[in-house]
Amino acid sequence: MEKMLQALCAESRAGSYFTHFCEQSGNQLWVNALYFWTDLHYYRELFYQDGLDPYRVQREAQFLYSTYLFSSARRRFGVDEKLRREVYDRLMPPFEELFDRVEEHALNILVEAWTTMVNRDTDALSGQLDSTLSVPLFPSSSPLAASTLPVIFINSYNMKYIWKHHPMDLLLFSIHLMCWLDLEQYRRTPRQHKAIRQERSAWIAARYLNRKYFFGPDSPAMTEQQNDILHLAGGIERLKLECLSNPVVVEIQDVVRNHIEKTWLPLFLSTTEFIERQKRRPEVDILSHFPLQKTPAEGLWMSSTKEILLFRQTLLNPVTCQQFQDFVYSKGGFLENDVLFWLEVQRYKDLCHSHSDDATIQQKVSTIISCFINSSMPPALQIDIPPQQAQHILEKRHELGPYIFREAQMSVFDELLKFWPEFQELISSIQEEQLIPLLQEKRQNVNTQSCSCRVNSSRWVS
Repeated sequence: MEKMLQALCAESRAGSYFTHFCEQSGNQLWVNALYFWTDLHYYRELFYQDGLDPYRVQREAQFLYSTYLFSSARRRFGVDEKLRREVYDRLMPPFEELFDRVEEHALNILVEAWTTMVNRDTDALSGQLDSTLSVPLFPSSSPLAASTLPVIFINSYNMKYIWKHHPMDLLLFSIHLMCWLDLEQYRRTPRQHKAIRQERSAWIAARYLNRKYFFGPDSPAMTEQQNDILHLAGGIERLKLECLSNPVVVEIQDVVRNHIEKTWLPLFLSTTEFIERQKRRPEVDILSHFPLQKTPAEGLWMSSTKEILLFRQTLLNPVTCQQFQDFVYSKGGFLENDVLFWLEVQRYKDLCHSHSDDATIQQKVSTIISCFINSSMPPALQIDIPPQQAQHILEKRHELGPYIFREAQMSVFDELLKFWPEFQELISSIQEEQLIPLLQEKRQNVNTQSCSCRVNSSRWVS
């Protein structure tokens, strides 16, 4: 799922390859689910722009419902009646999380399409390379011959267009790609499988680390890079006789990958297929509008949609929300208030959807402001939002309508999301029946320490 989401976020820059696959498959369910996911992110983008336009948000929400969810919608993709009714009841006013559960349904459909495409492309690559290279990936007698290609190829599937448009360079490109893949396969081999690692290392050294490829005139590495790798490996003899160390493997991979990206990727970007697919839809920079995480393997910043959905579900579930609240309480600061504020804003949204009278809604707004944003207890600001954001709410409270707390809720959500991975790690490491006592003990310890600090402080003042 996570690899598919990463690919979806980069879909427009990859020439809409996955979109093209779904359209050519003849499976209308896949196509509709993918179109919905794409349009949903156009909708969500509206909430991250300066100066939210309520009319445009309302129009886009109604477009999504009528196009994909309505019982006779032209692009429906199997959303059940209960979920359709739930979305319909929350259409006015629409908020960012309106289609969260529908998105889950769409992603579950797309996983099937993604898996089918991955398997097809892996088989196609294996077959084409086996027929192209003069030396097979591994000798047919070797137990390694049945090994599968690493998943990294899936993130480079667009390279097959290079083969199509530059057939004369197919062999050269194949050698670069297979060198990287074979090194990756070796790197992922568990250390306890010493015999397999030794065999793979010897095969790689004989196939690539010689004067015909890596240390030759057509090498992807500059002379200085070749010397650095030889120095890191301890010389050419050790490189050939001993198992390759991971630092050496990573260095060689970096050289080969940089060569592929600088030499071959521009060829793909200039193909007619890529340029035409770029014209299909206006490009939306999804990556710039969502909570971000670093992806070391790719060196890119990208959003994790699945994590955001899971975290929102955790906060909306009373049991797991209380667990997370107890967890962040031990971290100090205003984090527990952040959880409570986020929940109160959700209740405020429910109040808006219930079409309560203005007096009731304004009373709820005043309560939230007096508790969290302009508290009578110092400090006045009791949650993790910028002071200017709080001031904006106080000054514009009668003008912002149902979206008065939009930016503030996003701010505390981003702050709480930082602790989500640690919380996940905790709940996965212990039994469920041990979790609540542990969290309660942490809370009690914090309270005890806080009381001790106050007592010591009063004694010092006396």
